[in-house]
Amino acid sequence: MNFLDSIDTRTLLLIVSPLIFISLILVIVSVVSIARKQLPWSDKWIWLPLLIVNIVGPIIYLVIGSSILDEKAANLQDKEHDQ
Repeated sequence: MNFLDSIDTRTLLLIVSPLIFISLILVIVSVVSIARKQLPWSDKWIWLPLLIVNIVGPIIYLVIGSSILDEKAANLQDKEHDQ
């Protein structure tokens, strides 16, 4: 007998719901972070498909992608100030 066969639907939902909630919060935080960057969407769009990859996608963006977009924004601002 499988472990999942012995669990009813309500118990399974109680186990999985915190993971779903955390995943949704990470996606929302990541989308807001991407939207607030002072960059054109041509630099941002590549990160959006990554956000739908379970809980890992938003974590990768927040750890790696956010700093990459920050560097691009800083370089863009430096170019604007030099002109």
